[in-house]
Amino acid sequence: MLAVLSLFRQPDGSVDHSKTLSIPFDQRIPALVAKPNGRNIVSVAISSMLVSSFQHIKNAKLDADQIIEMAEMIIDSSHEDKLSVEDIMLFLKDMLMGRYGKFSNGMDMPAFFEAFEEYRNERYKTAKRIEWEEHLTFKSLGDSNRAFDELPLKREDDPQSMMGMMQTYYESKGDE
Repeated sequence: MLAVLSLFRQPDGSVDHSKTLSIPFDQRIPALVAKPNGRNIVSVAISSMLVSSFQHIKNAKLDADQIIEMAEMIIDSSHEDKLSVEDIMLFLKDMLMGRYGKFSNGMDMPAFFEAFEEYRNERYKTAKRIEWEEHLTFKSLGDSNRAFDELPLKREDDPQSMMGMMQTYYESKGDE
């Protein structure tokens, strides 16, 4: 399991959100729960991850029902940013390592979701940066009409009329 997670880490150990964002959409939580019995499978998996993580937090104040409810809340909100199961695992590992602060006063649902929101915000910033870089790359390619046609036509332009105008233009240009 740790070897799999290392694929989503940068050399300094931090999460490389660009790699988690490259996970195909059909392998992310919203698509997984849409499959037959998918919600139960994903809920059990997330609940198990939460139980495993909370065993390492001395003052975790969560019972089984609260953990199941947390798993369901994660699933319900996963469509907002298309979370993957790998995102949950990476977050929980970083949370245990203290990346999102110490939970010496205990772990409850609000404390958990506050830390999880921080992870999701970092992920969102990466998604926006990637989107901006793609926009700049596309923009640097120049006029998009070049790739399609030497003579870009608008929807309302009549191709025959344009051809006639171009022939007249080139003929008159040749007369000069």
